[in-house]
Amino acid sequence: MICIRNRRFGLLWTSTLLSNLGNWLMIVAVPVYVYTMTGSTLSSGFAFVAQTLPAIVFPPLAGVLADRWDRRAVMVGADLLRMVVVLALIVVDDPGMLWLLYTAMFFESAIGHVFQSAARAVVPAVVGRGGDLEAANAWNTVASGIVRLAGAPLGGALYALVGFDGLVLIDSATYLLSALLIFGMGRLRVTDDGQQPDASSWLAAFRGQLREGLAFLFGHPILRTTLVVSSLFLLANAALNVLLVPYVISVLGGDAGDVGVLMAALGGGFLASAYVGNVLSRSGLLRLSFTGCLAAITLCFAGLFLIHHFAAALVFIALAGLPGGALLMLVQVQVQRHTPDRQLGRVGSAFSAAEMAATVVGASAGSIAGQQLPLATTVWLVIGVLAAGAVVAALLLPTRSGPPAAAEPAATATPPVMARTGDDG
Repeated sequence: MICIRNRRFGLLWTSTLLSNLGNWLMIVAVPVYVYTMTGSTLSSGFAFVAQTLPAIVFPPLAGVLADRWDRRAVMVGADLLRMVVVLALIVVDDPGMLWLLYTAMFFESAIGHVFQSAARAVVPAVVGRGGDLEAANAWNTVASGIVRLAGAPLGGALYALVGFDGLVLIDSATYLLSALLIFGMGRLRVTDDGQQPDASSWLAAFRGQLREGLAFLFGHPILRTTLVVSSLFLLANAALNVLLVPYVISVLGGDAGDVGVLMAALGGGFLASAYVGNVLSRSGLLRLSFTGCLAAITLCFAGLFLIHHFAAALVFIALAGLPGGALLMLVQVQVQRHTPDRQLGRVGSAFSAAEMAATVVGASAGSIAGQQLPLATTVWLVIGVLAAGAVVAALLLPTRSGPPAAAEPAATATPPVMARTGDDG
């Protein structure tokens, strides 16, 4: 088990799990706290916006930082900053202080994207670009599944048990523990391509590095096609998630509890997808794996929305989580395997920004279409988008994934060399 035999990856995995869990603990608690304080749906909605807006705005900056500075230091610094920022929530005890809550949630989320960019980019330096890369990403998928299943319910339970201030302290403590674990990894040896640091101004360097990362991404046929395919999937997935609520209530005759059960089933499927994604990625059959996952997702969502029975919906949404999670893992492996180390942060962040934009567009389009068109018509349109993604994968992806960008070994403990990726700031 790679989490045990590779000590550094075990520390990285545990740190990422704690860091993400700390963020998810507040997903339920903050809107509930705001609504309890104000009685305003609009005010609680602003809390959600403050948490999600950085996902669109900050990934490009986060990617440049992850490539420009020592990634271990970036992760430790991000966790310590979040530990301090989230403590500001304790002083918010009346509606007049909500501006501070929104500000703190915004920066907690923004700093979190810096952490995630560095954490994703450092994986190949820890496990190499060979077979262990699939195992590492499978375990990361497991961590995501755990957080999806347990984060929000655990946050709600702790909110009821220890109150909002107590939950804030727990959230802050997860970031401190995460920082200590990352610090315990030691310095990492990574590939140095010999490129000289950019001596221009920071803004000019940022623009230049961002352009360089995007040029590599859009010039690489596998990564370019992978970005299109994953964006189509997430666009359709967001639209169908929006349609799930009216479908359950108006067609299946269910309620909010039934929606929660279905979302939990989806999380369970996502958790189990780690094994599927690992097997598919190790096979090296890139075109077949991507096309098969998208075809399976299309069939599962068709069954979910076109067979009007709650039991069928429960089965199909759980099954959809298997190829859905496997597809996202395949995407991550391709990014890490085909991107040179010095550009991993920028390319990974470009994927994050594009995928989040696709999610926002999909959710918006699903809401508008669901309001203007019959539900069945909207569902068929979205299923068509999923099918289009499968066609793109089948036509444009190569049969096999090909060699990695650099055949570098996993990081070693000696000699301890500071990770350098371009300019270390």
